[in-house]
Amino acid sequence: MKYFDTLFLSVRNLWRRKLRTTLTIVGVMIGTCAIVVMISLGLAMNKNFLEQVSQMGNIMQIQVYNWNEGGMTPDGKKIEPLTDAKIAEFAKMKGVEGATPIMDLGLKMVVGKYVGWVSILGINPDMFEMLDIPVSTGRGLTGEDTNHAVVGEYAKYNLYNPKSSRWEPAPEDLNLMEEKVTVSWDMSYGEKPYPGQPTPKKKVKPVTIEVVGMVSQSGGQYDYSIVMPLETVKKFKKEQDKFNQGNGGGGGVIIGRAGSSSSGEKEGYYQAIVKVKDIDSVTEVMEQIKAMGYEAYSPIQILEQMKEQSAGLRQILGGIGITAFVIAAIGIANTMYMSIYERTREIGIIKVIGARLGDIRRIFLMEAGWIGIFGGVMGVGLSLLASMALNRFNINLGGQIMWMPQGEGLQSSYIPVWLMLAGAGFSFLASLLAGVLPARRAMRLSVMKALRQE
Repeated sequence: MKYFDTLFLSVRNLWRRKLRTTLTIVGVMIGTCAIVVMISLGLAMNKNFLEQVSQMGNIMQIQVYNWNEGGMTPDGKKIEPLTDAKIAEFAKMKGVEGATPIMDLGLKMVVGKYVGWVSILGINPDMFEMLDIPVSTGRGLTGEDTNHAVVGEYAKYNLYNPKSSRWEPAPEDLNLMEEKVTVSWDMSYGEKPYPGQPTPKKKVKPVTIEVVGMVSQSGGQYDYSIVMPLETVKKFKKEQDKFNQGNGGGGGVIIGRAGSSSSGEKEGYYQAIVKVKDIDSVTEVMEQIKAMGYEAYSPIQILEQMKEQSAGLRQILGGIGITAFVIAAIGIANTMYMSIYERTREIGIIKVIGARLGDIRRIFLMEAGWIGIFGGVMGVGLSLLASMALNRFNINLGGQIMWMPQGEGLQSSYIPVWLMLAGAGFSFLASLLAGVLPARRAMRLSVMKALRQE
């Protein structure tokens, strides 16, 4: 029997029992829809967790701290300072895209008639793009920059008018990219010292910096700080140390947290950032850094905790979907068995006129396959409608467990293309499996008994 003949015959046989075939297809459709929707709820939950955790910082960045400097690792090795050489070692680790120290320095800033304290973060400018710092206006730092800076949009809120009789903060529309910005390590710079405040013995010339970009809503320390090239900040730190020593600590200078060394090589840095290439390598790299004795943190730790707490719910959702489809598969097998009993004599005749056992099996498997195809495609379509409804009315089964205020408006159901294809494919394969036993039953029918069947 030709392949096209078996294909035509399988379709005709299904069409002969329209109601039963339709009901079976509806069962498969509901089962497919159930399993796709249940999986989509779990996917949406993980996707929302990732979005919420990303609000706390870049999930592929590891914050490294040298809090345990001078101590011992569990295997008895001395914990080294967080030096440039050590950070370069981090950058060579497998799965790491790059690493940079963070040098935090407190200086005085003057913009027009407004003054204020500001935190300057020194980073390797070649790492600026890797750190995914969101620059809303202007550009980021490059390797050619010196006294250039990228300023957080909230840094201007530290500015005020010292000559005003009452508190006068900087205006909301103050554009630092259009103003002359100067900084100094003399904390009395830009305003008169208050009574009793020691005045520096030697004045210092302020440094003019060029603001080349603005950071908008990074969700971290960049929003309130000024980011500058690391080498420039090191020079500032060196001059700050000289100023402090020459004035006996006068001037109210706040020393940065990079250690007393101006280069960062003696006592090391307070903090470093390691950028990992992909999310799957973050935990592994973080564990390697911790094994060296350093403290390491990434938002992925919170993400893993969220996933662990929601794992039970996601398993229940998947179980519900699978159960619904198993019931649909039983319905397919029942339909095939009923078809065999009704067409016993027909099967006998087909065998007599020369049909092979493989042809008989192919006919019944094709019938089961057609049910799976139609039910799967319709089930995926129904699941898309159900997903739209869940998102439209914000129905969230996981909302009471780990949803955060920032999660308002996040998707309740998420169906990617691969899930649609997987749902339709799984429906087809499961339907074929459900038709295997009925097909074998049809193959084993005795021709003589089949012909005597009324």
